[in-house]
Amino acid sequence: MSGYDLPSEFYSQLTSKYQQAVDNGHVQYNGDSKQEEVVHLSNIDIQLTLLHSLQFRPEQGRKDSNPFAKPEPELTILEKYGEDDEFRIVFNKFPVIANHFMIITREFKSQLSPLSLNELKATYKTLAALKVSDTTEDWFAFYNSGSQSGASQPHKHIQFMPLPSRNQFIPFAEKLADTSEPFIPSAKRDPLQDPSLPFAHYVVKLPSVIDNLDDLALYFASLLQSTLNTLRQNESHDISYNFIMTTKFMLMVPRSHAKYKNQLGINSCGVIGLILCKDDQLLSLAKNDGPLSILEYIGFPNTHGQSTDEYNY
Repeated sequence: MSGYDLPSEFYSQLTSKYQQAVDNGHVQYNGDSKQEEVVHLSNIDIQLTLLHSLQFRPEQGRKDSNPFAKPEPELTILEKYGEDDEFRIVFNKFPVIANHFMIITREFKSQLSPLSLNELKATYKTLAALKVSDTTEDWFAFYNSGSQSGASQPHKHIQFMPLPSRNQFIPFAEKLADTSEPFIPSAKRDPLQDPSLPFAHYVVKLPSVIDNLDDLALYFASLLQSTLNTLRQNESHDISYNFIMTTKFMLMVPRSHAKYKNQLGINSCGVIGLILCKDDQLLSLAKNDGPLSILEYIGFPNTHGQSTDEYNY
């Protein structure tokens, strides 16, 4: 048993403690009034969600008022996690969906830094444990990095949420990964990218069993390299991206804008197809302009088919 193996009762502890936090007002979530609509486009599934409690979520936190330095006990699921006890597992105080939780570093680390090998191991092992213990839902993890990524706190945190029902929604990155065998991208083989989508996105398929978890760093680094190339080619002065991971794939999307038309905030949920609106005006904007226009605006042009070499990679 490694330091990344979660207790067997983790999922039951997660769900019961979440309900206690809701009952006692420690999380702010009005799921009863949530409105959801799934749109099936030819190349991507989109879920538009209206959730008024998102209005209470701070758009930009500060290190000197850091809620992750000493998390509320009522929001803490595991006080110590990881080989060196370097993480905590806590609930998101402003959840998008029930049981929305995070892995946070116990010591302050910047959300601007790439995920380390230990952070990737913790993420993967948590997803793998949820796959076994929660047979009714598919979970994903995500990391918002950089000022244009939709990140709301500077303290490093990786978030976990269940996806919508597979009968309604399958992430485009999963569909893309299903067209390939697992491989680690290199100068000779680029990450996967759907040429029909108008924004740059980089996908790798993961093996069903990863024998050496150190390989996670190679998958992540290959996506980050493609992202950095895109940022450089577009003369971006800011390193911002969204990273999404399941037990099946990794996805990274370089970002140019944190908000669509300076109004609708988009983070990793949005780039996977889960567009979150905190009021009716933003929901109308998303419907009228269309999800692909939004994703094109907040990202960079698709790079499918562009040649790479060992210097450009």
